[in-house]
Amino acid sequence: MKNLGWALLLTISFTLTACLENQGSVEFGSAGSGSNTNGDFSVVTEPSPTPSPSPEESPTPTPPAGESAVFQINSGAKITDSSNLELSFISVFSAAYLKLSVGSDCSGGTWESFVDSKMYQSTQSNQNVTLSVQYKDYDNRVSECLNASILIDELGPEIVFSKYPSTTVEEGSNVEIVFTVTDAGAGVDKVTCTFAGVAKPCAAGTNAIKIPSMVSGTYTLAVSATDKLAHSSGKSITFEVSSKYKSLVQTVQVTPNKKVDLLIVIDNSGSMEYEQKNMAKRVQNLLGVIKGLDWQIAVTTTDPRDVKLGDGRLVELTGKKGSYILTSAMADAEAQALLGATLQRTETGSGDEQAVYVTYRAIERSLSQTGGNVNFVRPDAQFSVLVISDEDESKNGTKNDPQSLLNFVSQTYGGQKAFSFHSIITRPGDTACKSTNGYAYGYRYEQFSKLTGGVIGDVCAADYAAQVTGIADGIRKTLKTFTLTCAPVVDATKAVTVLKDGQPYSGAFTVSGVNMVFSNDLPQGEYKVYYSCVK
Repeated sequence: MKNLGWALLLTISFTLTACLENQGSVEFGSAGSGSNTNGDFSVVTEPSPTPSPSPEESPTPTPPAGESAVFQINSGAKITDSSNLELSFISVFSAAYLKLSVGSDCSGGTWESFVDSKMYQSTQSNQNVTLSVQYKDYDNRVSECLNASILIDELGPEIVFSKYPSTTVEEGSNVEIVFTVTDAGAGVDKVTCTFAGVAKPCAAGTNAIKIPSMVSGTYTLAVSATDKLAHSSGKSITFEVSSKYKSLVQTVQVTPNKKVDLLIVIDNSGSMEYEQKNMAKRVQNLLGVIKGLDWQIAVTTTDPRDVKLGDGRLVELTGKKGSYILTSAMADAEAQALLGATLQRTETGSGDEQAVYVTYRAIERSLSQTGGNVNFVRPDAQFSVLVISDEDESKNGTKNDPQSLLNFVSQTYGGQKAFSFHSIITRPGDTACKSTNGYAYGYRYEQFSKLTGGVIGDVCAADYAAQVTGIADGIRKTLKTFTLTCAPVVDATKAVTVLKDGQPYSGAFTVSGVNMVFSNDLPQGEYKVYYSCVK
């Protein structure tokens, strides 16, 4: 029998090399939504790693007759964009059968009738596919195992964003976006980056996009890529740039008056029985500290009900029928006696205390044309509130909210009225007070006092003298206080600046919550305050 000589045809292989046109920085201007300009947009590309060597390409498909057998995929091509493959079989003897296997070792498949060629639908895609074949003649002589490989590439390049803004970007920040473009098949042919409507070339490999000093807007970076078989792919990332701060300017007219209106909100619920004892004596030094000011003082209760002594109605002065407002024009002794007697409540009001709410209502009633509240809150006077209560605000409506009350005062009086909120309460964390006569911690009243730089006193104290002195001093300070619409942010990049009559004003001040308190009395004039607040 004639000896058969078999030679293995070298398998098909490929080598991919990504050619990068821009091995450095590409600079181009950018514009976001609206009228944004963000300086330079730069693209820095690092080249892709060199692909691992693939099997070498098959030699010339037709071997010398009688010397070797051949198995080819797609006539020896190294890559294809279809999983439907054309297989070619050449035998050196009259083969009757062939067995096709997936893999390189002919370990699978079943014997079938020999053909010169056939179409084969690969179940493997987007990878290197290796098939193997053996031939057999009618005498059951079997050839050695032949194999061939081809890379099936049906997809466009892979685009992966590895670094990008995942939350809203603060205005003025720098943004860096990093992404990679790779193609394990035919290789990357072209990459285009489009940002803010401007398209520029990027490249295969790792690209770093750096955009400095972003301004507010909505931005999209879109990346499109094409491989050398013309398969395309695209991916984009969209992010928001805005500021969590709002920039404000507030104008305040300073006039040479010393007008201050003080509303005292007294808790007349049953739980205040202990504190109500000797209330007149507890606050007797108040008027002495504010002496010399053009003041008005009135009293209301924490009772929110629409009753005679509730809902922000001023309490009639005890001993002065038909009068509701104390003024600095009164004799000191008379004013002190009337204030002490009026604060000493004998009725039992609602246990549903709402000092913030009744303050809101007291101002609304002052703006009306009838009732005892009329003209209590003077348009050109500063305004202070003193709450004396052993409980906290009991509801959460709009008029129970400190910021809503601040907004109401600011809008009603055009940002011209300084406002401070002082509280004598069960201070949060004071367990000794709470376990004796302090019914509940005054969390919201504490918050409001801190927001306006007010004094926070102890309702359980036997003597309010020191606390009232501090509160009265705070009331005096409203004459040199600007109440802003929100608490300004002061940090390395944001500051509060003041102009007086168009020129920088250098007077020293401190910021406490929404209040700017100046060290010295303010000269008459027009002041503009520039500041930023959290949105």
